[in-house]
Amino acid sequence: MTEPVESAWQDKLDTTYERTDLLFSLLPREALLERPIGLRHPFLFYLGHLPAFAWNQIGRGVLGAGHLDEAFDVLFERGIDPQDEQSARRTIISTWPPVSAVLAYRDEARRAVRTRIAEILAREDDPLCENTRILHLVVEHELMHQETLLYMVAECRPGLIQRPATLAPPEGGEGRAAERVRITAGPAAVGAAWDAIPFGWDNEFGRVEYEVPAFSLDSLPVRNRDWLTFVRTSGAPASLKPRAWIEDGSRLSVKTVFGPVPFELAEGWPVQVTGEQARAYCVFRGGRLPTEAELCRAAYTTPDGARRPHPWGDAPPAPHHGNFHFARFYPLPTGAHPTGASAWGVEELVGNGWEWTRTPFAPLPGFVAYARTYPGYSADFFDGEHDVVFGASWATDAKLLRPSFRNWYRRNYPHAFTSFRVAWDD
Repeated sequence: MTEPVESAWQDKLDTTYERTDLLFSLLPREALLERPIGLRHPFLFYLGHLPAFAWNQIGRGVLGAGHLDEAFDVLFERGIDPQDEQSARRTIISTWPPVSAVLAYRDEARRAVRTRIAEILAREDDPLCENTRILHLVVEHELMHQETLLYMVAECRPGLIQRPATLAPPEGGEGRAAERVRITAGPAAVGAAWDAIPFGWDNEFGRVEYEVPAFSLDSLPVRNRDWLTFVRTSGAPASLKPRAWIEDGSRLSVKTVFGPVPFELAEGWPVQVTGEQARAYCVFRGGRLPTEAELCRAAYTTPDGARRPHPWGDAPPAPHHGNFHFARFYPLPTGAHPTGASAWGVEELVGNGWEWTRTPFAPLPGFVAYARTYPGYSADFFDGEHDVVFGASWATDAKLLRPSFRNWYRRNYPHAFTSFRVAWDD
């Protein structure tokens, strides 16, 4: 009975590894020691971190199998999230192992994890093995890092990363302007009950029913062209310039994972800004950022009170619903997926950019860091400096599109593939 399940999990791991390897193949080997984002380790760390995390969770953590390679298991155990670059400089490691040694460790860790799947399936007395939770945890961790790896790629110097011919070029256009949509008062759920989903991260549990007052919400995210109008008409300070914009004299361009593109091509894409910058724009518009509960109501409820698993309804996520799951390696102009609209007529609640909210990332009632192998996954960020972001970006795997999934960033972090829209009190 366990053999089909074991084989299925081996396939899931292999599929995840294939995409990870594709993303790392975008980097010239000599670039692996580069650190394009000062708040992060160099690329080489992440090459070792993903296999180390998997082994540390499964081999060392759940099965008690000990170290695979003690030096590498520890060196690559955990990344960093410093408050600023001064704090990040205290974490600098001056000497890294050879790339060949890290690749050999990666391959050995992958083999070791695959051979332990049957042991996981045989354990019936461990909540991390029940429903193969530890395997979900390892796969989803790697899927999330595939996205964060690309934040770093987008910050590489122009010309370093070339777009493979097999990947489609970026699509441009003005996008569609947002319209204000009224959402009537009613309930919204955040989180999930423990038995309602086969796997969730610790911060997803403790389902809360909110009674959301009536509010209005932009039907689409704010575009680059909207932000340009904002800075030109408001006399905005330099601190409100998006990190993703590059000014070269009178020329303006926008960063992508394959180098900058002319602003005219990207003008209709959602603008990528920090949560702090997004708040300033909302004030300019006479509004505010929405809360997590408000976006849950706009996405997963209907005016007649029904609940939906996705904004568009019951159908599983598909390319015509939104820009997610690496369907493209770029954002798209707003309004490109009208079939993904919610019952309220609000579009792009999933895909094209994680949406900033004004909700601080915090535990739901009854929070328990149930994954004893990874107790700090959420708890380390309950610090009042990180805000919940909602939805998904183009680089978010479809496995993460469940309504209970909660993501977060430090509100001054400029590198994530984010978007936002404006809300107003009714």
